[in-house]
Amino acid sequence: MNLRTYFSICCLAALFSCQNRTQSEHSTTGDKSTAGDSTGGNPTLSDQEQKYCFLRTEGTQQQDSSYVQLAIRKETVTGVFNVIPFEKDARRGTLLGKMEGDTLDLVWSFTQEGMPDTLRVVFALQDGRLTQKPLSVDTATGRQVTRDTSRFSVLYEPVDCVSD
Repeated sequence: MNLRTYFSICCLAALFSCQNRTQSEHSTTGDKSTAGDSTGGNPTLSDQEQKYCFLRTEGTQQQDSSYVQLAIRKETVTGVFNVIPFEKDARRGTLLGKMEGDTLDLVWSFTQEGMPDTLRVVFALQDGRLTQKPLSVDTATGRQVTRDTSRFSVLYEPVDCVSD
């Protein structure tokens, strides 16, 4: 692991420990990561909230990172999604939506350069792995969109959820 990747992971851990404390104070159940999931990777089998955390790094030196934290209770999904490209403007925000089968159809409310925005994002959660349909640009509007016809091709690695 190079120094930039290590630094990025440490920064992400520090950043999310504050957010996780707030979420834990409002939760009636304990944190669960994919490693501790007793439902075999299928959070719909339990009425308790299941937590999952994922990290994606990319770039020539793995200097760009994206972090996803999901909390799933029955079909309701909430969470955090932060995309932090190296030396560029980050997008940090929250996720809210529904899970149907293994598909999570969510609205990502984020800020970038101090401006609020929203995007639809679609993930698949299968066997403790998270994949995403990539964002593409709508040429008519110039905005990024998730196309239903896209394949789940963006892979996130499971990581331990940061806890207090």
